[in-house]
Amino acid sequence: MSFNTPYGDKIVTGSFDKRAKIWDANTGQCYHTLKGHKMEIVCQSFDPHSMLVATGSMDNTAKLWDVETGQEIFSLEGHKAEIVSLNFNTDGDKIMTASFDNTAKIWDVCTGQCIYTLEGH
Repeated sequence: MSFNTPYGDKIVTGSFDKRAKIWDANTGQCYHTLKGHKMEIVCQSFDPHSMLVATGSMDNTAKLWDVETGQEIFSLEGHKAEIVSLNFNTDGDKIMTASFDNTAKIWDVCTGQCIYTLEGH
């Protein structure tokens, strides 16, 4: 789970039911249920501007979602094992994913394309 730092008014949670949810941190109201992963979601994060949510899954993909609409923007595909960690850079224009396939990948948030693959981590 993750707060949308520094604002703190939204929370994202991921679950073994293959869905993530965006919640109001003050009222507990569910804004959106994010559906699209084929296996369990194990990590999630807001971008620094709270415009996007990223989810990482045991289905070997990460997904980027629009916080306002709950719509999937990109599916980041290329890992050969589950994604266990993800994190946006401070500008929010890149995201890094780490996988049990012993790679980390850096992705362009605007295009959904992999920029670099770091091997042997």
